[in-house]
Amino acid sequence: MARKHFLFAFSLGLGGLSCLRGEFPAADDPHWQCNKNFVCDPDENQVACPDDCVWSEATAEGPRADVCDAQENWTFVSACRETCGNGQQDDGETLDTCPRDFPGPGCGDGTCAPAEDPTRCPTDCHPGSCGDSVCAIHENPAVCSQDCSETCGDSVCQAGEELACVRDCPPCDDDSCVCGDMVCGQGESMTTCPQDCTQPTCGNAVQEQGEPCDDGNDVNADACTNACKLATCGDGFVWTGKEECDDGENNGPLNTCNADCELSQCGDGQVGPGETCDDANDDDTDDCAACQMAACGDGHTWAGEELCDDGNPIDTDDCTNACEPATCGDSIVHQDDEECDDANQIDTDACNNDCLRPRRIIFVTSTKFPGNLGLIDQIDDKCQTAANAIPGVNKADFKAWISTASTWPAMRMDTSYGGKYVLIDGTPVAENGWPDLTDGLLMHPIDQTETGEPVNAALWSNTKADGTSAGTVRCENWMNDTPDVFGVFGRTNATDASWTHAMGESPCDALRNLYCIEDP
Repeated sequence: MARKHFLFAFSLGLGGLSCLRGEFPAADDPHWQCNKNFVCDPDENQVACPDDCVWSEATAEGPRADVCDAQENWTFVSACRETCGNGQQDDGETLDTCPRDFPGPGCGDGTCAPAEDPTRCPTDCHPGSCGDSVCAIHENPAVCSQDCSETCGDSVCQAGEELACVRDCPPCDDDSCVCGDMVCGQGESMTTCPQDCTQPTCGNAVQEQGEPCDDGNDVNADACTNACKLATCGDGFVWTGKEECDDGENNGPLNTCNADCELSQCGDGQVGPGETCDDANDDDTDDCAACQMAACGDGHTWAGEELCDDGNPIDTDDCTNACEPATCGDSIVHQDDEECDDANQIDTDACNNDCLRPRRIIFVTSTKFPGNLGLIDQIDDKCQTAANAIPGVNKADFKAWISTASTWPAMRMDTSYGGKYVLIDGTPVAENGWPDLTDGLLMHPIDQTETGEPVNAALWSNTKADGTSAGTVRCENWMNDTPDVFGVFGRTNATDASWTHAMGESPCDALRNLYCIEDP
């Protein structure tokens, strides 16, 4: 309402005229305040201020009747009533209906940029001298295409633009820049002032003789370097958006930046830092794998040269350190698959041809005996009789683990044996032969009979853990079974030295089992 009151008061100030179309005071009427800013203010109209105000039937009644441009007379265009035209953005106004209240970017800097137009930025953009073949700073290239070329307005004074593109090649306005004073001053070039400038000057924003480019800025990362040379790979400057890197003359196989100004990476065909080769393919079975020369242990199987390559220094797994599959006979004990590997074809030594140690059975007799066991041979017979129940063995190979005053196991058994001692079911008792059996510590108790049945008992032995005799008179050398004489015994549930030599003694009339050992 305040604006309507103003309009009414203003009309009264103009002698009571109705301000209808065609009724205007004289152009020199003092009420008109033409400031030639190309904005139709409330105290201006198109008759008195033609530079500032425009109006036509088209804007009043045609398709644009609902648009209030900066140069439209708000008195006659209904869209300019109310708030539209007050120079500020109000609720309900849009750029499409009231561009005069939505100034463009950079408005007020005196230059009509390509993104600006007379409607939104009239103080910078106006028709001016459009059509005179000179693109002035107040002409919009999009509106005044007859004066302004596509490149005029890019802020770079190129050759041929000096006279026609004032917006890019402003005239010299400095005292030191007077064409003809024999001084090549600011803004002068060989093109604009050849009498003063006889040599090209890099950085004056004018592309002169011998210069591929001259953008007049101090940015080395754009298309034109500060040396007025077109940006190129190898010039030492990283061209933004075009290059990943540029280390100048150092571009090459030993640097992080390759010859294509890309960061060096495996597969680019150029040997970079940390690489010994780069064959530009992803085949890791040839002589260049992962940009390293193929070698045993690199984790890549080299076709035609290696049978395997697990990339680790473990020689006992499926692939040896010679990059060959583990196999029996290669002299390397394959973990979990081989017990030994002596790389020979002797099947009767400590490692057979299946890379297994020989096995000898040790068991507990299921039959119990009193202390009058008899002579050593007679006691062995008891073990051989029990061994009849074991398939695939020679019963004559079994001996009793027992000692008299003059005979004991370490004296009459194979102490050089290096294979395994196992129970009937194959459970290891000692892994590494006689020394392991007699060191006072078993892997597992000797607690199975010749039939594989578990047994927990005390048994006759009179033998220490090292296989020697534990005493001189025991059950009178196994000839007495009376309760008033005693014998040394072991225990089947023990894995320490008490497996053969337990604390205490047993009356010889007690029934006890025997240990029997395969000993060919």
